[in-house]
Amino acid sequence: MKNTYVFDEDIKYKICQNMKIARKLAHIRLEDAAELFNVTPEHLKRIEAPKDRNNMSIIMLYKATIVYQKDANFFFADPEENKKLL
Repeated sequence: MKNTYVFDEDIKYKICQNMKIARKLAHIRLEDAAELFNVTPEHLKRIEAPKDRNNMSIIMLYKATIVYQKDANFFFADPEENKKLL
């Protein structure tokens, strides 16, 4: 029996938008977050941008769960729901 899977085509958008939301909820400036993640502010800004996103490593996502004190599920959730927390 062959399994079929449904993958979320917008997952990269969701994760990147939720990175920005989590940063704002944590009251951390972009420059400070970039330093914590060991990336340039420009790189992080592109990750958080709605359209011009860079790829983000699993290590950065892991660090975000620690720095922003969010469960990994937060980053996979609908950003519109997370925006309500702002």
